[in-house]
Amino acid sequence: MELVGITDLQHREALTDIGKTHLGVLKILYACKGACVEVDFETYSCEQDTVFFFNEDQLFGIDEAARGELLYFHSDFYCIEIHDKELACDGILYSNVLSLPQIGLGSKQTLLFTNLFQQIKEELINKDMWSQEKIRILIKFIIIESTRLWVSQSKDERQRIVEKREFTRRFSQMVDKYYTSKHKVSEYAALMNVSTATLNKRISSDEEQSPSCIIVGRIMLEAKRLLVYTDKSVKEIAHSLGYTDTSYFNRYFKIQNGCTPLEFRDRRS
Repeated sequence: MELVGITDLQHREALTDIGKTHLGVLKILYACKGACVEVDFETYSCEQDTVFFFNEDQLFGIDEAARGELLYFHSDFYCIEIHDKELACDGILYSNVLSLPQIGLGSKQTLLFTNLFQQIKEELINKDMWSQEKIRILIKFIIIESTRLWVSQSKDERQRIVEKREFTRRFSQMVDKYYTSKHKVSEYAALMNVSTATLNKRISSDEEQSPSCIIVGRIMLEAKRLLVYTDKSVKEIAHSLGYTDTSYFNRYFKIQNGCTPLEFRDRRS
């Protein structure tokens, strides 16, 4: 896999392979109106041209008739952890366990994003001494414009990246980083130097779901991914998610999903 590249959806690999072959890299999917995209066991129908952002380990599928572009880049080429922090937008488009970043585009934004993707494709062909740096700048431009749109399209259009949102983003990042080893709200409260009551109140107010539900949701999502996309045993999956008692993990998974891990695997096979 190259450090950076673009796949045209009209000339892509088999539908079942496109997600798997792009593991280990960050991805920006530009999907044209009418496309159907399946991400983490949910299907999203694009009623307008839409941009999606995927982490390294996120698998996705696209219907055969979909049109658009898939931009992918390795963290060695463009480091989200560094650059997004500089832009004050880390945790919005990537490492966001609270929601899937999908951004609908109007006609003006469609022209802008089409042009940005086209410039990247041209630089990938040219490959002169300035190409890689220009591609980094273009990726940064895409992320900046997407962050602006994401904020403006949020449920509160007046919402801006201020202290309130910074707290929520920090919690989202903490969960994405530590969900395999820390399962209790109190552990995240300690990491954020607040009381458990404060964390519960602020996150529940901002996201309309409790911190506990968010933590459990991230754990269960990873369990489902491992069940469907790997051959690991339930015991191996339980241990990788921080559960030493496989029987407890089985019961807990059934409570959360209405079926056992093996039943879930069978249904998705």
